[in-house]
Amino acid sequence: MPFCFPLRKHYIVFDSFSLFFVKFGKIIHDCTINANNCFIAPFMKFNKRWQIMRKTDLNKYANGQTNPQNQAALTFRAVGKAIWKLLVTAFVVAFITGIIVSVSLFSYVMSMKDSKIEYDLMDLKLNYTSFIYVNGENDDSGNPVQYQSLYSGENRVWVNYSDIPQAMKDAMIAIEDKRFEDHNGVDWIRTIGAVYNLVTHSKGSYGGSTITQQLIKNLTGENDVSLSRKVKEIFRALNLEKEYSKEQILEVYLNVVDFGSGCKGVQSAANLYFGKDIQDCDIAECAAIAGITQNPTAYTPLVYPEANQRRQRIVLDQMLDQEKITQEEYDAAYEKSGHMEFVGRTSENVVDSVPIWDWYTEQVFKDVRRDLMEKYECTQAEASDMIYHNGLRIYSAQNTELQTIAEEALSDRSIFTQDPGAQGGFLAMDYNGRVLATVGRVGAKYLNLGTSYATETNRQPGSSLKPLVDYAPGLEAKVINYSTILDDNPVDGYLNGDGSPGPNNYDPVFEGDVTVKRALQVSKNPPAVRVLLSVGIQNAVSFLEDKLNFSPIATDMQVPSMAIGGSFGTNIREMVGGFQIFGNGGKFYEPYTYYYVTDHDGNVILDNRETAPVQAISSVNASIMYRLLENVIQAGTGRLAALDGWQVYGKTGTTQDRKDLWFIGGTPYAVGGVWTGYASYKRQMDDEDIAKKIWKNIMSQYLSNKEAKQFTLDPDMISAKFCVETGKLENPGVCSETELGWYSRDNLPSICDGEHEGAESSEPVSSEASSEPPRVSSSETTQSGPVVVPSSSAESSEPASSENEQSSSEADSNSSSHNKPSD
Repeated sequence: MPFCFPLRKHYIVFDSFSLFFVKFGKIIHDCTINANNCFIAPFMKFNKRWQIMRKTDLNKYANGQTNPQNQAALTFRAVGKAIWKLLVTAFVVAFITGIIVSVSLFSYVMSMKDSKIEYDLMDLKLNYTSFIYVNGENDDSGNPVQYQSLYSGENRVWVNYSDIPQAMKDAMIAIEDKRFEDHNGVDWIRTIGAVYNLVTHSKGSYGGSTITQQLIKNLTGENDVSLSRKVKEIFRALNLEKEYSKEQILEVYLNVVDFGSGCKGVQSAANLYFGKDIQDCDIAECAAIAGITQNPTAYTPLVYPEANQRRQRIVLDQMLDQEKITQEEYDAAYEKSGHMEFVGRTSENVVDSVPIWDWYTEQVFKDVRRDLMEKYECTQAEASDMIYHNGLRIYSAQNTELQTIAEEALSDRSIFTQDPGAQGGFLAMDYNGRVLATVGRVGAKYLNLGTSYATETNRQPGSSLKPLVDYAPGLEAKVINYSTILDDNPVDGYLNGDGSPGPNNYDPVFEGDVTVKRALQVSKNPPAVRVLLSVGIQNAVSFLEDKLNFSPIATDMQVPSMAIGGSFGTNIREMVGGFQIFGNGGKFYEPYTYYYVTDHDGNVILDNRETAPVQAISSVNASIMYRLLENVIQAGTGRLAALDGWQVYGKTGTTQDRKDLWFIGGTPYAVGGVWTGYASYKRQMDDEDIAKKIWKNIMSQYLSNKEAKQFTLDPDMISAKFCVETGKLENPGVCSETELGWYSRDNLPSICDGEHEGAESSEPVSSEASSEPPRVSSSETTQSGPVVVPSSSAESSEPASSENEQSSSEADSNSSSHNKPSD
C-alpha cells in the first residue's frame, strides 16, 4: 500500500522517485541551517509546508483525495524553485562581494597614484663640494667655522647626455627596453608578459621593468617582490615621465646604474674596462658595457670575460634585430667580441684617495646619510651621492675639545697593558641630546666608514643596564623606593632551561635582606631580578623601547636575565642616551651629531635643533636615581671613576667571564660611556677596571678647565633617615642603624615599628605614609649640592666595599645561554 501525504491541498503518492526529492530537500535544509538567512528562507518555507502536511492532511490522503500526477509535478516544481533561489542568492552574494573587493582593491591602487620619488633627478648631476662646519672658538655654535670638505673615493664620473655615444644609448635600449621611446614609463606589453610568465611559471626572456622603472629601483633601493611595491613603482614611473624627458631619464640611468667592479655609470665603466672615455667606445665595447647591467656580479668582464662575451653578443643580436646597427656593423662588432681586451685598474683610472676622517665626522656622515634616506626614500648609495656632490652644508654638533681628548686617549693601544689586542669605544653627550664626542675603536684610524664600537656594534651591557631596566622603572611603578628591602638570594625558576634558581653574585656571597641602595652600590644580581619581575618584563621592555628609544628587543631575549644585562646587546650610544635622564630631570633627548643641514641654495633640509624630549621618568625619580648612582661612585663598584671636586653618578657593567666591561657615568657637563672587550668572545679581559680608567682619563681632562658646576635636583625630593634593617623610616630611639635616604612624597615608606629581627621584605613597598610625620629634609635648598643632615655619619654606617666589589662585581657566573650573543 503506497504511502502519501498532502501538499498544497493535493496529495502525493510516494514511490521511490518522489521519496528521493523529500530526502534531497531534507539534506539541503540540513546543510543550510547555519547559513545566511537569504539561503535558509526558501527551504524553511518548503519545510513548513511539509510539516503542515504531515500533521493535518494525512487523513485526507487516507480518504483517497489525491492526484498523484499533479502532485509529482508540483514536487519537481517546488524543489526546482528552491534550487533556483539558492543559485540566484549565491550569485547575488558573490556578485556583491566581488564589487566590494573590486572597489577596495581599486581604492588601494588609486591611493598610490601620486607616488613619486622625492628629489630632483637633475641634482644627481651636481658636483658641488659639501662641507662640515663645527662650533667656533669656545664652542660657540653661533659662529660656525668650516671643518671638513666631503668628497667621494667611489668610481663614478658623470657624463652629459650629449657626450654619450649613440651606440651606448642604442645598446642599452635594445637589451633593456626596446619600446622605451614609445611608452610613457610603463611597457604594458612587457608587464602583461611578465605577469603571464609569473602565473604560468614560464621562463620568459625578460621581466616587466622598463628603463624608467629600473631607474626608480636604483634610486629608491626598493626591490622586494610584492604587489604593493610593483604598483607603487608603476605609478612612480608614470609620474616621473610627466616631469622629465626621455633624454633626461636615459642620461640619469646611464650615469647611476651599477656596471660591476665598483663602477657607477658608463663613464667609469669605460675608464675601468677599456681605459678610455665613453664617447670613444665603439659598438662592441658599448655592447659589452650594456650587457653587464642584468647581473653586474656575474657579467663583469674583469672576473667573468666568457659570460660577458655571451651577454655582449645577445646585445648585438638585439641591436641588429631592432635595426639600430647595420649588418656590416654587427659583423665587425661580433668579430671583435671574440678577442676583447680589458684594462682593469691602473694608476690613471683609480680615483685619488680621500683623507681619513676623525670618528665624529664619520658618525655625522652616517647620521646625515640615514636621515636623507628616510626623508627622500632613497638608497644608501644615493644618499651618499647627495652628500658628496650636492653642496650640502652640515653643521656638526661636535665639541672639538672633547673629541680631541678622546681621540688622543684611545689612539694608543698601549692603554691595554694587560689585554693586548682588546678593543673599545667611547661616546659622550650633554643633557639635551647633543653628542659631544665619539671614538669608534682603539688605535690609529686608517679607513673611513668602518664599524664603530660606540654606535654600531651591540654587546651585552651587563649590570650597567640595571638602572635602566630595573630600578628606574621600579621607582616609576612604585614597587620600590630608595630603601626597599630586597632578597639577595637566588630566584627560583630563574634559568629558562631547567628552572634552576639564580643568578649568582660575583663575590659570590649572598647577603640576604639588602636595601635598594646596597643592591645597586655593590651590584647585587638577585635583587635586580626581583625588581624586574615586580615591574614586569614586558613593562621594562616597553620602557627601554618607547621611553629611551632602544632598538627592538627580540621576544626570546625578554627573559629574567635581562635584569642583569645578560640577554641582549646594545651599544654605547643607546646606553649613554638612557643615562642622561638621571642628570636632567628624567628627560630623554634623542642623541644627535649635527644641528642642521642645508642644501646648495641654503634651504634647511634636516634639523635637530627643535627636537622635543620624552619625559621618561618623573623629575623626582630622576633625582632619586641620581642619588643611588652617586652612591655607586662614592662607596661602590664605581669608586675608581670618582673625580676630585666633581659630582659623578654612574654604573659599572661586567658580563660573564669578563667578556665585556662597561662604565657609564655622568658629570654636570656631560654623560659618557666606555665599552671594552675583545672583538671575539673567545677571550676575557684581565684588567677589569680598564673601562673606568679610560672614562676617568677622558673626563678629568675635559673638566680640568671648566667652571665649577653641580647638578640641579628636584626640590620635591625628600631626604630622610631610614632603618637599615627594615628599610622603613627611622623611628628615633628604636632603630640602632640608620642611613640617609631620598624619596618622593607619594612613595614614602612607613615608619619602622621596631620589629627588626626577621623583618619581612617590604617589596613591593607600600606608598601609604605614616600618620606620624617622619624626620625629613627637603632637597629644595640643596639643588646645587648634597643635602646637609644632622648626622655626619649617615653614609658611613654601611660596611665598606671589598676590593673585589670596587673593581667590578656584577657578572652572573650562572647565567643562561642568553648571556652569549654573537658580536
